[in-house]
Amino acid sequence: MEYADFAFIHCIDENADFDRVMNGPVWEYALRRRGEGTIRHLGFSTHNVEIARSFLATGEMDLGMFSLNPMYDYTDESEYGRGEASDRMALYREFESHGVGIAVMKPFAGGQLLDAAKSPFGRALTRYQCIQYALDRPGVLTVLPGVRNVDDLRTLLGFFDAPKVERDHSELAEMAPESRIASCVYCNHCQPCPVGIRIGLVNKYYDLALVDDKLAVEHYHNLEHHASECVGCGHCDTRCPFGVAQSERMRQIAEHFGE
Repeated sequence: MEYADFAFIHCIDENADFDRVMNGPVWEYALRRRGEGTIRHLGFSTHNVEIARSFLATGEMDLGMFSLNPMYDYTDESEYGRGEASDRMALYREFESHGVGIAVMKPFAGGQLLDAAKSPFGRALTRYQCIQYALDRPGVLTVLPGVRNVDDLRTLLGFFDAPKVERDHSELAEMAPESRIASCVYCNHCQPCPVGIRIGLVNKYYDLALVDDKLAVEHYHNLEHHASECVGCGHCDTRCPFGVAQSERMRQIAEHFGE
């Protein structure tokens, strides 16, 4: 191999596998090849939240392939999806704060989310809802759904022309356990704000600032309207499908940024 844009360390789901990579020739080889310029970027793939964090902690990664979908985020139905939504959302923000993109694997949970009989939510989501859900998570650059044939490919490409209503995934608010959804997921269903606050972005930059992302602080201050301008009308509170008291959160965010 003379040159590759990306070199991937694939399928690291166990701590023992991660330790072998870090303490063996694979890691040294990858860093050396990148130093020589024959590899441009390093990536990894895992289904494990903590191993993803371990890769991020190296400071050497550019992309992570990670399994992400509503089933994994909101239920304990999968060995790869255990954990509260808040912790998985925190991981996605960590990806973004490290400048590491997410390439989403398993957006349909192996097809289970597309089948009402198999879905843990008791009803089926569409392919377009699942794709949009993944794209709305922090740090996500692309979604990699499985394709069995040309018909599958044509269907998936229809996402780009699908109207917003066909991509809307707000019904998850009625489907997922209440204890797991009272957090902003930046879906912007709360819009429009009567004073022009971009509520999803304000929340996103605040969440990233909490994990010490200095660039997010700068982005927040560059917004045309800030949390301190909230008039407490409650419009966003009534429209949030995930049960977030956004007007109260605006006060918390304004205080955090010293407004």
